[in-house]
Amino acid sequence: MSLSHPDEVRSGSSEPRLRLDGWGTPLMLLAVWLGLILATGLYRADFLSHQTILAVTFTMAIVGVMAIGQGLVAISGGFIDLSQPAVLVLSSLVTVRLAEAGLPTPLVILGAILTGMAAGLVNALIIVLAKLNPVIVTLATNFIGLATLFLVFQLAQVPIGTDLHALGRALFLGLPAIWWPMAVMILIVGFLIPRTRYGRRIIAVGGNRTAARARGISLQATRIAVFTAAGGFVGVAAVLFSASSGPFNPGSANTLQLNIIAAVILAGISLSGGRGSFWMLFLSVGFLSTLPTSLVFFGLSSDAQSIFQGIILVVAVSIDGFRARRTPS
Repeated sequence: MSLSHPDEVRSGSSEPRLRLDGWGTPLMLLAVWLGLILATGLYRADFLSHQTILAVTFTMAIVGVMAIGQGLVAISGGFIDLSQPAVLVLSSLVTVRLAEAGLPTPLVILGAILTGMAAGLVNALIIVLAKLNPVIVTLATNFIGLATLFLVFQLAQVPIGTDLHALGRALFLGLPAIWWPMAVMILIVGFLIPRTRYGRRIIAVGGNRTAARARGISLQATRIAVFTAAGGFVGVAAVLFSASSGPFNPGSANTLQLNIIAAVILAGISLSGGRGSFWMLFLSVGFLSTLPTSLVFFGLSSDAQSIFQGIILVVAVSIDGFRARRTPS
């Protein structure tokens, strides 16, 4: 069952109001995912193989961790963070350079996370201090970041023989080792957001800024903390990405953005803020990570796959708008 979050924080209430959304949305998404698997399996029996599972779970690992950060931005009322591709590549490049320098793996991972957090902090400070639209700011920083990265390097790869390189190719219980951190983080964040004081403050700011401000919650401090934390999750994703992807270039993360945004919306996390389920990311990320592999088995070209991904994003946004209209004011 999906967790639910307050649709709105009413002034005078001591805590955000929680309600149970029920099983409808997760069951519908699960049915669509299973239907996709069944249809592809009937068309091509070799789709139902361990190799397909590996391909899907590798994609889930990267998209899932980045979707957590995107979900934090959305549920806090920040709409979306469009700088994630640039931050992912930047943090991945830092991971490679630190690994090449021979630093211990924990320090390499810490360096990638701090890089992502620093990028998120830059976004937040521009948004808060200049009072600019988060979408415009993150779109601009993404363009600037990617353009700069294209000037800095053409290809990068985690050194072969390092612990990170081994991690990217290791299996645990039959699944990629990099899949498990994503699963653990979704479980932890999904548990903490509606149950901790800080998590409820994020929901409150997204649900009703005026009421949150009246309760003494600093909107500026919350926004800075959310964007910084979201950047940290991108830093974690960069470690998993660089460990498993092989050689990458500044444009390698561009194709991930649509799936990440669609996954957040399909999980019920509202772009207008204040409600959504992080646990639902398991289903939405799983479905969207299966779709490209399924389309390959149907023989569709990469251009056709992009069309399908665009359609799904439009459908996801429409669903989010429908949910918003049904939400009582």
